[in-house]
This record gives sequence, C-alpha cells and structure tokens, in this order.
Amino acid sequence: MIRAFILYYLSIKPTHGYEIQKFLQISGVDDWTKIQSGSIYYALAKLEKGGYIKVLREENTGSRIRKIYEITNAGRDELKHDIQNQLQVPISPVGSDKFLLHNILDVLPKEVIESNLKSHLQALFQQKEYWQNWKKAKEVDDKSLPAEQIAFEMAIDSLNYQIKWHEEILNNVDKYIVLGGETRQVIKSIDFSDVSDTSPTSNTPAQMIEVQRLRDEIISDPSKAAENIDKIISKLQK
Repeated sequence: MIRAFILYYLSIKPTHGYEIQKFLQISGVDDWTKIQSGSIYYALAKLEKGGYIKVLREENTGSRIRKIYEITNAGRDELKHDIQNQLQVPISPVGSDKFLLHNILDVLPKEVIESNLKSHLQALFQQKEYWQNWKKAKEVDDKSLPAEQIAFEMAIDSLNYQIKWHEEILNNVDKYIVLGGETRQVIKSIDFSDVSDTSPTSNTPAQMIEVQRLRDEIISDPSKAAENIDKIISKLQK
C-alpha cells in the first residue's frame, strides 16, 4: 500500500520522502497502519529504480541533501494498477495499510472501483462460507476446546468486518471519490514538511480531533475548503 500512496502523493505534486512521512504522521495514519518511515524511503528507491518516479532536483538542507521526486507517465499508469490491486487485498486484523485506501480512490473511475470491490466481496463471501463449513464439519461448539472456538470466531468475525468495510465503500462510491478529491486538495495546499516536528505526544488528542473535524468540513462543504485549510495549517503549526 505504501508504494501506491507514494505514487498518489507524487501525482499531486513533486516532493520528498520527509514530507510524505510528515503527512502520515500528522494525519495519525502511522498509528493505525504498519507503515514505518524506513519503508517510505525504501519504496522511493524501488520506485525510482523501476522508472515510476524520478529525481526532479536535489536540495541542500543543512548537512543533508534532499531528493525531490516527481512521478513519471509509467508511474501514473502504475498508480491506477496498484489501486485496483489494493481494492482486492485482504485487510489485516490490526494495523492494516489498506485503511489508507478509501482516502485516495479518486484515481480510478467509479465503474472500475465497483468492479474490483464486487470481485473482492465475492471472494470474501466464499472464504466466510469455507470457514463456516469447516467449523460445522469439525463440530466446533460450546463443548470444544476454547482455543479452537476462538480461532474460528476470530476468522469468521474478521471476514464479517472486511465484508462490512468493502460494502460500505461499494454502497457509497461517490462519497469516497469526493473524499479522495479533498485529500488531494489538502496535500496540494499544505507543505507538511514545514509543519513543526511531531512526536507521538506533541500533538494533543484534542488538537488532532480538531484537525480531523476541519478536514471533514472540507469534504462536506468544499466552498469553505480554502478557509478550513488555513485553519488546519494554523492548528498544525501551534
């Protein structure tokens, strides 16, 4: 998922790995996905080697040289391909990178999103049926060993929540395409690398909740986007 997100970010504007890292950190994404800062730079190197991005220029920042990347035409095609693949990737029970996906679906046409979601949902229902049949065949019930009961409950519950998550997007595709457009606008309007350094404790929960509230307002009322983006910048720089 991280390579898809990097390509998405660079499809909006040229930037460097540090800004992408700061965006994930400030938005709280790195708290509920498995994305680590090291994986961003590894993915950038792999994408550059594959010809999907290239170095636009290099900037001196004190004792370090910062590479500014831009996406290539091959990268734009790969982005669409990656997003379609991610729509059919299973969600990990905890900290799934896929929880980034619903923010960046504006890359694809509605019918492509729907087609991929329907295909993946069909696979999820088949997996659920398999686990239910296996549980029945093994006659797992209240008399079975607790560990065995829990194993089946976890598998089936995980599939139920994956089905629920994908059905929500399928039933509200237009809403999530709009969300992607507003995510794009926020990224385009803010240089996150200029925001003061953030640590897990430096942004209070109340501050981050307010940032999320303003972001939601941008989505629900695009006419106030510029005003709310200024408010977000102000909140993040405090």
